[in-house]
Amino acid sequence: MDLILDINSWLYPMELGDKFRLVLATTLREDGYPDGGEWNATEQEGGSRADSFEYVMSGMVYRIEGDEASNEPSSRLLNNKLKTQLKIYYYEIS
Repeated sequence: MDLILDINSWLYPMELGDKFRLVLATTLREDGYPDGGEWNATEQEGGSRADSFEYVMSGMVYRIEGDEASNEPSSRLLNNKLKTQLKIYYYEIS
């Protein structure tokens, strides 16, 4: 898997070789219900997945595209707001 991730290095500086934990989630709510899409303190009363992390980015995936020209099956999840690109390779195990 390739990951191109643009983080705010002024707030969260990282150096080559630093380790980090990446979590992809459809909601920040601990109960799994969808959030309203905007910050709402009353929605966070039951706890937020963001509480466990020092640095959190949120946004919406605006496009999923495949690479038909390549022999490797893959998809890219693109998020323009965060300048994030996650490239996922799929392999069949038989």
